[in-house]
Amino acid sequence: MNELDALQSFWILAVNTLLHEMGIPVPILPTALVLAAHTIRDPGDFVLLIAALAIGMLIGNSVWFAAGRRYGRGVLKFLCRFSLTADTCVARTETSFGRWGEWSLVIGRFVPGVSLVAPPLAGAVGMSWRKFIALTLAGCVLYAIVVLGAGLLFRDQIAAVLHALRALGWQSLAVATVVLAMYIAWRWWRRRVARAPDLMRISVDELKTLISGGEKPLIVDVRGPTTQKIDPRQIPDAIPISLDVIEHNRHDLPRDRKIVLYCACPNEASAAKAARLLIARGYTWVRPLTGGLDAWNATLDHEPAPGSRDVAIQLSNPASL
Repeated sequence: MNELDALQSFWILAVNTLLHEMGIPVPILPTALVLAAHTIRDPGDFVLLIAALAIGMLIGNSVWFAAGRRYGRGVLKFLCRFSLTADTCVARTETSFGRWGEWSLVIGRFVPGVSLVAPPLAGAVGMSWRKFIALTLAGCVLYAIVVLGAGLLFRDQIAAVLHALRALGWQSLAVATVVLAMYIAWRWWRRRVARAPDLMRISVDELKTLISGGEKPLIVDVRGPTTQKIDPRQIPDAIPISLDVIEHNRHDLPRDRKIVLYCACPNEASAAKAARLLIARGYTWVRPLTGGLDAWNATLDHEPAPGSRDVAIQLSNPASL
């Protein structure tokens, strides 16, 4: 292809990548593979498409990184609320951060769901702009080389698939639409399952009643270290045991105590997942806290300040003054 074709491919891939990195469900991989197979004829074309991916990713990721530095955990909640993987996106990214640290911005590029949440998470934990840009560019270039290289390697196979789709005409569009609809339906079903509607939960009021009644339930904070660093608030007397630790059974939770698990993710998904694991291992009384830490803190925000109730009673009864 001539230079104009390469430039057209650059803009198509750059815009596609930017939209994807901003959270719009437009996949990068098919576009990158097809453009690599049809556009790259010399090293200059290869470098141009690497630049397209890197620029689109860096701009999109920088927006979320800045939002994470400014608004912290609120940005993570916003992203997950509109994600098809809402119930697992933060947990998966936090696990990656715990395993790889700052290199999650590089390695996480190849892990579904991590690439979107990693930048605001990095911003929320206070990473510097210089380090963020360096690691993000490294991850972008590595991802671009792998994906575009695959497009070159399987050029003939990609051409055969495109030829078959052109032969099918409108039927190929119908097939693509059906496949996309099935993917969205599957993700929606996974999200419904993650809510675990059949799993018994405990409300904040029920937990407080349990505590005031002398039951002394064991309260477990299943948030990971990164999330706890962003929001250090905890329910009083809670012990931190992350979901990752529970998944790998590296804990010594007693079986003769009532256990209440809480997190700060949509639909208390991490707490629900941890509860399922414990119940499957023979724990008899395990409950995720409905609404998690946010629900607990919301009740504190509405509680009267110490002494305010007495003042209110006195003001409503002048005779007591």
